Amino acid sequence: MTGLLRILPVLAAALACAGTLRADTFVYLDQDGNEQTVEAKLAGTGQGAMALEKADGQITLVAESFVRDRKPAAGPEPVDAKGMVKVLEDHFGADHVRTSIDEPFVIALVLSAPLDRRSERQVSGFVTRASRFMTNVETVFTRFMKDMRIPLRDPDYPLVLLIFESDTDFNRYATRVTGGNGLSASRMAGFYSSLTNWLAVRMSSCDSFEVPLHEAIHQQMYNRVFQRLAPIPVWFDEGIATGFESNGERIDVHPARVNSRYARQAKQRAGQLTWESVISDDSAFRGDILAGDAYTNAWCLHWTLVKRFRDQYRDYVISLAAREPLQELTENERLRSFEAAFGTTVSEMFADFPRFLDSELRRQKVSLRSPNRAGELVTQEQLGEVRMKAIRRADLAGQLLVQGELRNASPFRALSFHVTVETDAGLYAEWFVPDLASGRKVPLKRQVVRQQMQNAPGGLSQTFRVRIRSALPDSDDAAAWKQGDLPVPVFGR
Repeated sequence: MTGLLRILPVLAAALACAGTLRADTFVYLDQDGNEQTVEAKLAGTGQGAMALEKADGQITLVAESFVRDRKPAAGPEPVDAKGMVKVLEDHFGADHVRTSIDEPFVIALVLSAPLDRRSERQVSGFVTRASRFMTNVETVFTRFMKDMRIPLRDPDYPLVLLIFESDTDFNRYATRVTGGNGLSASRMAGFYSSLTNWLAVRMSSCDSFEVPLHEAIHQQMYNRVFQRLAPIPVWFDEGIATGFESNGERIDVHPARVNSRYARQAKQRAGQLTWESVISDDSAFRGDILAGDAYTNAWCLHWTLVKRFRDQYRDYVISLAAREPLQELTENERLRSFEAAFGTTVSEMFADFPRFLDSELRRQKVSLRSPNRAGELVTQEQLGEVRMKAIRRADLAGQLLVQGELRNASPFRALSFHVTVETDAGLYAEWFVPDLASGRKVPLKRQVVRQQMQNAPGGLSQTFRVRIRSALPDSDDAAAWKQGDLPVPVFGR
């Protein structure tokens, strides 16, 4: 998910693009009608809006009609890494942020609660590990672009990675930054915003670093290749990011290699989307229902172009890099420019994809077997990881018998956990673990799923999911859980 949001509707006829960035002092009215003054560069104009780029790299979109005054100024010098740390501390509170600088990267861990002294060393190690990972991402990304002969520029601003310890804090931040557009915050593991230029992820996603890798590619593209807020098709954004997805911190996958997960999904389901639809329209990527198919199609498209249209791919990316902020393209223009760039129709490209994929699966010796063991569900949520097995017992009238294992994925805190297995018939089983140390595992003892959820429809359970809730052991929630006041799941929520 790129975070490239269609924030403002068309307020007036499109304006001429800004060209060379200028530094000015702008006076404008905010959404509440209050007058604001800011020194910024004009990053671009269009769709009746002006993009004002401030010294910390964040962009404010202002309706042209709301700008009251504009005067030439010396221009804001971009903040350096230490200056960005100060911006982050001011934004989240110095006591709640732990940072690391490894230029051009600034890593910031946003804490959910104060730390004891014993945890500070573990936190420092975690942040350093995240910093090292981002440097590895840059190395692999740069190598790919050099191999494809695509020019890169140096970032104008420090590249920020925000890691939220609390899922609640992440959800609140994501909702505010995205304005509620796109995937719902609870469905997002991380995102890069072209407005803030910051990459934000849940700490639970840093267990394997798969999500930070995906989002870091977006950040690299919009700081070293593309212009932020330019009309870059989302299928390309997600296609190149999925092409770099790998297993953990090794980053051993290349966009020209077959990604077994997306290849398996491409062969298993026809899906509701066509390649033409994701090329011409971005909307599927921003909804909870069709996003899975959209991401799979994006990987298929991007992989095909890298493998079969190498020279045209380079020219196409360079043409995308020339697009300016706040420009607009119609659906027909997007499709026509794509087919003109690659010298073939999308339908012809799609028709040849299955044969070519099968050929590359054999040549690259890629297995499409799922890494998960049959009958086992792995769930990561709220800094907990649960491996759950379920079997249907005929001697129990078809009821589910479940058992599993819980791991505390926090790298530095002990946590209390409440784990539930919830079925489509409105039945559930639960486990309460009052105090589990960082990195430790505990078995979830076998039990029959037979407790009733609120609003349970009844019937025989066919499917199930695992929910994980966590809290600090000395919190009010954990105290209530210890007293037996465990939350009863609500069916359908």
